[in-house]
Amino acid sequence: MNTTNKLHNEITELYQTVKRLRSDKGCPWDKKQTSESLSQYLLQETYEVLESIDNNGENLKEELGDLLFQILFQCVIAEENKEFNFVEIIKSLKEKLIDRHPHVFQEKYSKLSESQVLDNWGKMKKDKQKNEKDYIKNITKTLPSLSFAHDLIKKSKDIDKNLIKLNLSHETKKDNYLDNLFEITIQASKKNIDLENEFRKYLNKKQLDIINKL
Repeated sequence: MNTTNKLHNEITELYQTVKRLRSDKGCPWDKKQTSESLSQYLLQETYEVLESIDNNGENLKEELGDLLFQILFQCVIAEENKEFNFVEIIKSLKEKLIDRHPHVFQEKYSKLSESQVLDNWGKMKKDKQKNEKDYIKNITKTLPSLSFAHDLIKKSKDIDKNLIKLNLSHETKKDNYLDNLFEITIQASKKNIDLENEFRKYLNKKQLDIINKL
């Protein structure tokens, strides 16, 4: 059996396994779950993947598997509700990847640099929205706050990305701290730094430093 056939068989068997968990003879807990009730586990598994990556890939294969299970679980529920199925997701994703990577799948764009690729990707996403306002509105609101700010800054033309003014003292008010945090995020976004992820890594190191000093 070649690699392609083996992959096809394994994916099919995995999906059927998840469907069996939801069947009449399946798991009582799994059968009761809804898309909404599972959302907390989807978030949890995502953060566990990130933690594994931060730890140089320790248990990454297992954590990615746990995350994939949550994705497939959502697919099975959607299929039961006649909303969409796993095949439609795969087909839609394949088409999106081809559409968003003309520099790979179309010869005339093959010479684009990395920065041109990013600019072109942003333009294509924006073109699919009705206008600039919709483009900004569609930023995912469930992102952690610093990641949300990062996306807002990257996608908006109306934010001054050139000047940072920090004004901190013992009398600084909460709004001033928030203004300063936003200014710092602006500067980080210019270098394509997502402070949410970087700050998480920084805090992990700080935690170890504190533990090691005890």
